[in-house]
Amino acid sequence: MKRNSFIILSLAAGAFLASCRKADVIQRNTANLLSDIFATNDGNGGKRLFEPRYSNDTIYFDIPYFYPEDSDDETDLSRIILRGTIPSDAKLTPAIGGFTDLNQPFHFSVLSGTGEKKDYVVMGKKVGNVTIEKIAVTFTDADNTEQVIDGVVQPSGEVFFYVMPGTVMNGTTLTYEINKHTTASIAQNAAIDLAQPQSFTLTGKDGVSKTYTLKTAEPVKLDYGFGINRKLWSKTDADMGFTANNEVSLAVSGDHLVLTRRTSPSKYSVYNRFTGAFVREMVNPTNGVSFQMINDNQGNLLSASWAPKNAKFILYKFRNALDDAPVKLIEWTNNNPTGSTADAGVGRRVNVYGDLNGDAVIMAPAGFTNVIYRWYIRGGVAASQTPEVISYPSLANGATHLGYYAEVQPVSAETNADYWINYQQDIALVNGSSHQRVAAFTSDTRIYGIFHMPTAYVTFNNATYLAILKYVNTYNLNQVHMSIFDVTSSSKISLPFTDPAYGTFNVFNSEQMTAPNNGNGTGDVAIGFSDNNERMQVYYLLTNGGVRAHEFTTYAP
Repeated sequence: MKRNSFIILSLAAGAFLASCRKADVIQRNTANLLSDIFATNDGNGGKRLFEPRYSNDTIYFDIPYFYPEDSDDETDLSRIILRGTIPSDAKLTPAIGGFTDLNQPFHFSVLSGTGEKKDYVVMGKKVGNVTIEKIAVTFTDADNTEQVIDGVVQPSGEVFFYVMPGTVMNGTTLTYEINKHTTASIAQNAAIDLAQPQSFTLTGKDGVSKTYTLKTAEPVKLDYGFGINRKLWSKTDADMGFTANNEVSLAVSGDHLVLTRRTSPSKYSVYNRFTGAFVREMVNPTNGVSFQMINDNQGNLLSASWAPKNAKFILYKFRNALDDAPVKLIEWTNNNPTGSTADAGVGRRVNVYGDLNGDAVIMAPAGFTNVIYRWYIRGGVAASQTPEVISYPSLANGATHLGYYAEVQPVSAETNADYWINYQQDIALVNGSSHQRVAAFTSDTRIYGIFHMPTAYVTFNNATYLAILKYVNTYNLNQVHMSIFDVTSSSKISLPFTDPAYGTFNVFNSEQMTAPNNGNGTGDVAIGFSDNNERMQVYYLLTNGGVRAHEFTTYAP
């Protein structure tokens, strides 16, 4: 009994001591500063549409007079939605997230967990759009040839038209693109004399004006790489008559851009590559399904049939986009011993380097395997109809195959030429004999996105570039940037995103292009040149989205 009593007393004492223990004190946060705020409007939910300007405790929002800005939908300042970020444990009064009337100042406070208060005021106003979207002068030169020079708008308000020394400018007229609710001091297509700087004033719907100064300047020719660049044109899927998931490839030949539509039978649609205007449809020599028409380094074109396992893979050569009598270059039966009948197909992606009328190398992977096929063109004919079979040994970052849409791009027309390989897990330069990686991009989605595949490889003004489509944000694969990397020096290829020199490697990223869902991840990049190789045009396609053209020059301001 004594033993049992001791146990009961011990338990009771423990319970008593536990009941007397004080609860842990929760530390309240003293922070009361607003860390972020943005504005949106009715119907746009949480989209970050309008950014703030800060002046001490006052927050200003300049909100477009019309939204979208090219519409006639006037913004209602009484229905603006504010969204912000405050420290943990703090409170915001009054609450935001509903409609706020910014026709008058809006006052709110951030109250910290310990009771300290910070007051803010938000001021909003509707502003007109006095931005120059695009501006150019058109004139005839000494040879009576019409010339067009695009203006480069500087943050200072100066607009430079870079004109080569000695250029004669007769009958110069001004064209521009501005917001449709904005007025300009110089009429569209008006004559203009740029012998002296000219003022160009835009007045927005709110009555506020901005004056630009138009002037000519002599550009500086760079010894290396590109300088002045601009968006050339943009066409939506509707503009180009896209159908769901069918527009997959681009090629450049002369003044033409060829778009492959993988319908059954497939179509090759030809456009003027400087304007985007439709020209004609090309012959499809196999009258079957094709994923690709590609160009060599001389503007010759190569159409590729789609060849599932045990089907014929056929390549036809065209002199240009106006050629109606193509010549069969290769016919081979896809006898890939690995992979399933559909998965191991050849023809989704085909790449070439060289001159199809002289010496060239053609490479094509077999889908969902590690097999790559390589053909040599010597003297304008195939050295063999049967390709060299490469079982790629250097799969990286956990990959077990190359996927469906890998690209394998040779970098010369020599035997055993090195090549670039681009598949979801890797972008690498590969030794053409050993098939081992020479250098590779750092595995980082900030560098090459969550998916990447379309590839173009060129030399321009003593620099060698690799252009890719970088798919971002979502595995719907419908949001892309066209990115250009300077791969002239292999030492740069592995630079991490955080390296201070990274900007000398990733030298260009386009604005984002968005489309309806593109589950196949298809698209393409193609490159052409003009003006004695002083201009480079890069075209990029997003399936279901459209085509954009961007031009780069050898000149800098």
